[in-house]
Amino acid sequence: MRSPLNSGALPAVLLAVLLGAGGSAHAARTPAAPAKPQAPQTREASDAERSSFEEYYRQQVPAHVSGGPSLFAPAFDIQRRRGEPWQVIARVDSAPRRLTPDLCRQIRTSYIYNAKAPKGERWTPSAAAPEWYVWLATPKVPCSVAQYTTRMDPAVHPDDVKALIWQHRTLLARARLLFAGNSSCARQRALTFRLAAIEPAPPSNGAPVMVGMVFESDRDTLVRVAVRKSRSEYAAWNVSCAASAD
Repeated sequence: MRSPLNSGALPAVLLAVLLGAGGSAHAARTPAAPAKPQAPQTREASDAERSSFEEYYRQQVPAHVSGGPSLFAPAFDIQRRRGEPWQVIARVDSAPRRLTPDLCRQIRTSYIYNAKAPKGERWTPSAAAPEWYVWLATPKVPCSVAQYTTRMDPAVHPDDVKALIWQHRTLLARARLLFAGNSSCARQRALTFRLAAIEPAPPSNGAPVMVGMVFESDRDTLVRVAVRKSRSEYAAWNVSCAASAD
């Protein structure tokens, strides 16, 4: 009787072993997928942090600037990465004031908290410049807190800001036509946007004077529209799109 080792089973076994080894080697050569970065942890401000900031702010900022207790509504942004300490930032808007006859403005200032500092020295103004938020004023009516505001770079002339806020829906509609020619913007053409900011923009060929508009979508994406200014007329010139960094 023939031994099983002399039968056709041996080549089959060897083939299976070789295929298994090759598969293992291939698996070993396949690079592992990179780990996705984890979102930072967040939390609400503690009672101690809130009371500490309120005491500091009252001592540092006059009531006629802050608007008094009725307008004091700090927003806290508290985050940390795993294994790192909490970063605590408080943001406060000033009382609404007229920037020009046509624009109301609030100034947003940020403050940073250091839990290890001595009591009374734990809050300091952020090194970042305060941000301006503006909206169209109502004639003969004092400025009051608005639901929707636009961040304004102080380098942009207030007359341009007023015109762009007034015309932003028309300019956005024209900018949507440019989305089709931009691969990063084409899918965002039908999204809902709001005007988030007005900022300087570099000159372009055929457009020596430009102003930038930043629109934020309901999908947390950002669209920048470069607007050409010619005398008193404004035209959407080009667009760029990116995921929101906020």
